Amino acid sequence: MTDRPEDAGHPDDDGRPQPADDHEEPAEQAGSRFYHWLGRVELRFAQLCIVAMTVLVLTSAVARTIGSPMNWTVDLATFTFAWAVFVGADVTWRRNRMVSIGAVVERLPVRVQAAVAALNTVLIGLFLIAVVITGYTLAIDAADRSFDGIPALSYTWVTIAVPVGCALMLYTTAHKLADQLRTLRHGGEGRS
Repeated sequence: MTDRPEDAGHPDDDGRPQPADDHEEPAEQAGSRFYHWLGRVELRFAQLCIVAMTVLVLTSAVARTIGSPMNWTVDLATFTFAWAVFVGADVTWRRNRMVSIGAVVERLPVRVQAAVAALNTVLIGLFLIAVVITGYTLAIDAADRSFDGIPALSYTWVTIAVPVGCALMLYTTAHKLADQLRTLRHGGEGRS
């Protein structure tokens, strides 16, 4: 992970939405407010899942140590881990904190860099669409499977984290692509 100049001042860096641009239409401003609100909700949800997972694993370890194992805690920890990973991936994507290798692209002119970024975003969007579709199919297929420690809880609730998280990332990708296309129209300068 690198600190890139385009990360500075990103709307989600401090968790607060930035004022909408003057040239945005009211519908775009409302969409931007929802986008930033959703980002804050995702962050809190992912944090809650990680805390819950940690408490559940600790509880399981203590219970096993004192001779009273609680297998259901491991199942719930698996559940919270899956949701933390896929929702957290969107939090990371929103903040431009995904691993990237820019050794070649950084040497290109700014306008070409912006075009490459937009092309990458389109490819990421296509990949996410495929994962949403495949993940949904996987979740449907897991409907009759349940956890060993919690027979009433279907494994679908874990597998559905994949398409839901990827759909959230797809929404972020659409916002990123719109920003990148706006940047390309204005000569390649700006954040993406």
